[in-house]
Amino acid sequence: MSKKNFLTVVVSTSVTVIICYFIFFLKIYYKDLHQHPYRFTSTNTLNFNKKYYKKFHHLRDVNGRWEEVNKPENYLFTIINNFSANKKNILLQGDSWMEQMIENNYKKSHKLIYNFVKKKNFGLINAGVTSFSPSLMQLQYEVLEKDFKIKPNIVIAYIDQTDIGDELCRYKDKRVYNENNKLISIKKESFSRSTYDYTKIFYISEIVLSNESTLKKNYKLTNFYIKYEFYRLINKIKSIKNNGWKNRDLTKCKFREIRKYLIKSNSDEIAYFENRVKDYINLLLNKSYIEKIILVTFPHHDHVFGYSTLDNKKKYYEINVSNIIDGIIKNNNKIYHLNFSKLILDKKIDFEKDFYFGDSASHLKEGFHSNIFTKNIIDVLK
Repeated sequence: MSKKNFLTVVVSTSVTVIICYFIFFLKIYYKDLHQHPYRFTSTNTLNFNKKYYKKFHHLRDVNGRWEEVNKPENYLFTIINNFSANKKNILLQGDSWMEQMIENNYKKSHKLIYNFVKKKNFGLINAGVTSFSPSLMQLQYEVLEKDFKIKPNIVIAYIDQTDIGDELCRYKDKRVYNENNKLISIKKESFSRSTYDYTKIFYISEIVLSNESTLKKNYKLTNFYIKYEFYRLINKIKSIKNNGWKNRDLTKCKFREIRKYLIKSNSDEIAYFENRVKDYINLLLNKSYIEKIILVTFPHHDHVFGYSTLDNKKKYYEINVSNIIDGIIKNNNKIYHLNFSKLILDKKIDFEKDFYFGDSASHLKEGFHSNIFTKNIIDVLK
């Protein structure tokens, strides 16, 4: 290639890059800077999330529901009825099934349990966070006790069927220990394509909430987006290199990967999950002020009604977390297991296929969440 042609290629490439950058800059200026749907709207909530995100892998979803300037803790827990020394105080822990019992989620379930604790004069805090499994519940409890002085008499913990997949796929390789081999955090996602990667949300929020000029904010955002997509591409290439093209999405731990541990798990995988549940339970058992632990489990759709295989045969999940919990808590009088699998499969509860919402996580429709799930929890408390 002649020197003249080389120079032409360099100039053309440079001009193209500058034009693309300028177009991207304008797009962000007129749209993304002010209209990004998922970002924090106050430095208070942003700083709260940055602090605890490092410890918990993720908090409640950034979709506006929890955005109260003076209550950033709503991203971690919600006070339903205040705790006090002269009350029985109840803490709810678990994943989205527990989170749904909050007023701005499933209103019927919230009203049912709110009216109950008000009538009984019980304190109630709901610390349910989507996709929290025993490891994260363990860390969360330690923070609730240390940072927020929350000390319940009764802990009601929901252990979901997907928790075994969450522990093995999502969190196992992200566990961080101190020099005494104590779990201190679950590492956050960064520049990945995973569900709970909030890298973009944090950075956008920081820029938009800063006191810098609009032009400077836009410049920083443009550079960040380029960096963000570049690092995501690098991580994607690494995933393909490590796992092969067919399994390139393994690191995302989507439902297809989590579900496989319910279809079949080997003894080592089950033992690993048992140990994570035991770690959490033992933490609670060592608190003298906790009088009762109530563990709640619920079967998923394919435990009760099965699923169709490629050859049109009906199969059922082989692994049921309810059975694993039964084995762990055997002969412990301080722990009660509200086992919906037994209640439903033994026909002690009338249960139909359309009670499920129809999503991959087998959530219940709002009315059935209230009339079956929440009502039975209240009956146990009575």
